[in-house]
Amino acid sequence: MRLIFSFKNKPIKQRFYNVTDILTMTCGIIFTRILIWGIQFKDYNKAIEIPTDTLSLHSPIASWHLPTILALFTIGIIGYTVLRVRKTSLPPLFTVFMFSFMFVGIFVSFLFIIQLSNNLFTDLLIFYLSLYPLNFIICSTILIRYILKNYILDISEKKNEYKNIILYSAYNLLLKSRNWIGLAVALMLPILILLMLILILFGQQPDALIKSFTETSDWVLSTKISPPPVTVDAHYLCTVSLRGHKKLVKPLRYGIRRNTKIVVNRQLMVANAFEQLIEEKVPRIHKLIRYIYDKYGYPLSRHIDTAWSADIVYVLMKPLEWFFLVVIYAFDKNPEDRISRQYLPATLNRRLKVDI
Repeated sequence: MRLIFSFKNKPIKQRFYNVTDILTMTCGIIFTRILIWGIQFKDYNKAIEIPTDTLSLHSPIASWHLPTILALFTIGIIGYTVLRVRKTSLPPLFTVFMFSFMFVGIFVSFLFIIQLSNNLFTDLLIFYLSLYPLNFIICSTILIRYILKNYILDISEKKNEYKNIILYSAYNLLLKSRNWIGLAVALMLPILILLMLILILFGQQPDALIKSFTETSDWVLSTKISPPPVTVDAHYLCTVSLRGHKKLVKPLRYGIRRNTKIVVNRQLMVANAFEQLIEEKVPRIHKLIRYIYDKYGYPLSRHIDTAWSADIVYVLMKPLEWFFLVVIYAFDKNPEDRISRQYLPATLNRRLKVDI
């Protein structure tokens, strides 16, 4: 398409470029937002839930510093939009300011691509996530080159009109495009400082730009370590202990179930200790209980997809938990030892049994 327009008249070609750039920038924002909403990234301090989470990777940007990144990138979008609409009709100094705005956006986009680079080709969704910042860098660079080329042509036609040596020197300086770029880069620092001061008033930290990338895990600039992934749908009480509000369900520690890390709370440990006791004392009854649980428990776990639904199941299970405790205390010599051993690694569990 571009090859065809290169041989046609310039106005049509320019309109085509304008449309493609506008679609790239506007649709890119929409599609990137939909992509992030679909992935639903988690911060480094939260465990990845298998298989409910879309990716096994944490968020590349710390959510508590996200306003800073959005503000800086918005500055870049503003600079690009103003120059895209007005092009060479702006005063020189204002144009340089807009260049500075665009450089802020380019800088943030560049950092974001670096952050994603180690996982760029491990998952197609991550590759898609890098497209918009990459397109912003490309479109901004092309626009800057266009403005510099055409603005300097306009100035070169007028320089002979100025007889005053100061005005002549100023316009002669503007003819050197490298001066524009250098001045725009120099203006980035005061713009960043001013913007950060405003963001501090709204609760952001002075070093939020750096921490937004470093307070993450799984990425190039990450400095944090995340908790291991956990399985949430293999056992509906496991799902409750993980998804419920912590003040209510009171998760205690990680445990091992079928070689997978899970989150364990008191209710889950009591239920499993009761099942273990029944299996030892009356195995036939245990088979019936296991059959009923497998038939109804697993499907139920798939519907526990919010903290409130997990809380409701936890509360409804409380009477059964008390019943399980009564049975355990009635028929086990060391009831609390049995409960505390649940979901420990097999080697540690065997060692504890020997000691007891």
